[in-house]
Amino acid sequence: MNNKNSNGLKGLGPLGWLLQVITGVFLIFFLGIHLYLANIDFGHPIRFFTAVLENLHNGYWLAFYIVFTYIVLYHGLNGVRGILYDRFDSQKSRALIKYSLSVLYVVTAIYGTLLALAVSRIAIP
Repeated sequence: MNNKNSNGLKGLGPLGWLLQVITGVFLIFFLGIHLYLANIDFGHPIRFFTAVLENLHNGYWLAFYIVFTYIVLYHGLNGVRGILYDRFDSQKSRALIKYSLSVLYVVTAIYGTLLALAVSRIAIP
């Protein structure tokens, strides 16, 4: 069943649209903190790297970075899904797109989590 009237984020349905907006708001917050730490607070790449290592040894910061990764992934892949839904409007294509992006999300989220956990175990210089 083709739905020619659904384009952009409307094709994602109300829940997909709502989650896109919510993750967008969270991204403003998370990205603001990340940019502040990276560019204003530390400024120098070596000091920033050391600060990130120190932060990742703190459970709250580790959780912050992991949640940030999940939100960035969801927001980005949900946006890609909306774009692809505009191009491919058959149910079979949309099912393949949704499945493929879901697998990509899970694999990337697992990798990001394992990477954050591994980096959190690096000794601070």
